[in-house]
Amino acid sequence: MDWNVIEDALTIFKREMIIFRANWKSNIIRSIIFPVVILLFFGNIGNGTFSSPIAVTNLANNPQSISFINALGNQKSLVVKGLVSESTGLAMLQNGTVSALVVILPNFPSSANTDSIYVYYSNSNLNTIGAGVSYITSVASEFDAKVGGSSTLGLNEPAPPSSQVKLVSTSAVSISYLDFLVGGVIAMVAAFGTIFGGGVSLITDRQLGNLKMFLVTPISGTAVILGKTIYGTVAALIYVVVALGIATIMGAKIAMGIAGLAWILAIVVVISMGLSGVALILADKIKKFEVYTIIANAIVLPLWFLSGAFFPASADPAWMQIISSIDPLTYAVSGIRYVMLDGYFPINAILTDFGVLILFTVVAVFLAVKLFKKTI
Repeated sequence: MDWNVIEDALTIFKREMIIFRANWKSNIIRSIIFPVVILLFFGNIGNGTFSSPIAVTNLANNPQSISFINALGNQKSLVVKGLVSESTGLAMLQNGTVSALVVILPNFPSSANTDSIYVYYSNSNLNTIGAGVSYITSVASEFDAKVGGSSTLGLNEPAPPSSQVKLVSTSAVSISYLDFLVGGVIAMVAAFGTIFGGGVSLITDRQLGNLKMFLVTPISGTAVILGKTIYGTVAALIYVVVALGIATIMGAKIAMGIAGLAWILAIVVVISMGLSGVALILADKIKKFEVYTIIANAIVLPLWFLSGAFFPASADPAWMQIISSIDPLTYAVSGIRYVMLDGYFPINAILTDFGVLILFTVVAVFLAVKLFKKTI
């Protein structure tokens, strides 16, 4: 790429940031008011939104264990798919039919402070079943039973017999729905921050005649698009940092710590650049601000809901899961939740999430540049 194009793009970016800085209070308040409302109203509703499908193996087969199973299904946190043998339940877990397998041991409920329940779950479901494990633990406590631990299984890992499973402390799994919700909220802040960043700026410049002034100078259309893409990304990054700060004050935690924060910001940068490209494609074709906002909302809101912002996408109907699998916001939310809930970012998830996001960004920005017309 010509260095002059990059220099011109940075010049346009600096201009946009001067305008942003002149109205920074109203910009930030407008961008985070809805996310804050969501966190306040839904951040502490508990685990009732998860609806994670689970299988149960009842090795105790006594009245107390049956009552425990009924209690698990009394709320929408977990959907009990059925009572199965341990081998069948592990097979269901391996093929993705269920998110977890709850094994009720023969000594349930134990009065000797010994383990009487444990949980299998797949690595791929670790960031969606975490609060479910907490709910299972809370229900078990009502029966004076103890969840001794939990064990993760890789997608291609053979299912071992229970006697060979090394149990790990459930305290390593996030138990906060607020932490789960923050991942979706961050994706929303990034999405709306970019949609109403560079896209709105392009329409405003066209209406005020500024775009015509740009295009009669040596500044290329590519520089205009890149400059506004960078602006939309930086603006979204600012909004996300503010939203994260508010979520932290409310009690949300990043299990991965400072390294996790760096991963979150990296994800935000990539998805924001891609969404900026989409916003600029729309703004190039739509001349009126009112029409742009209607169409932009009609695109972003469904993508956000289908990304698993409020509940795991695995709980959606099959046709919605297909759409979710090609939704770039799904992969942004997934990556954020790994570092928010699990405290680590598996290499296979990094490759998948960032691979999809980078591909989406490259295609979106490329099309934005190619489709940009020097017309007013």
